[in-house]
Amino acid sequence: MTVETSETSSGGSPWPSRIILTIWFVCFSVGSLVHILIVAKYGLFANDPADPLPMPFVVVNELFTVLNPLTIALLIFKRRAGILSALGVVALVYVLNLALMVWFWTAKQHLHVAWLYLNGSMGVFMALTAKRLWRDAPEAKALP
Repeated sequence: MTVETSETSSGGSPWPSRIILTIWFVCFSVGSLVHILIVAKYGLFANDPADPLPMPFVVVNELFTVLNPLTIALLIFKRRAGILSALGVVALVYVLNLALMVWFWTAKQHLHVAWLYLNGSMGVFMALTAKRLWRDAPEAKALP
């Protein structure tokens, strides 16, 4: 018994792209859930008075509460826009955390590397797989 699947625009099997896309969905779903739970528990733009972060870091971090679910919606309904959004969000995560690394080191002599394990590896994976998803994404339809 064989299972036939439709070919992608690049002429190959759609399964690798489906697996990659599933991993992207899981990453952004977990990120959405974490940010939403933090806002629900502590409130919007909450900052620990005992150990405060500079407000720009807090504001950018709160953006992910909206950007992560938006990226999921775009990946579902407008694949190529979702891919661009995902890469932009991951780039923003890198910029935020690299700036936090500098701030933590200069202000507290603390090496902030916890983000590298999840966000860092996620960003590398997305950068390596974005081209395949883009190539296999359905073409955008022209407006009437």
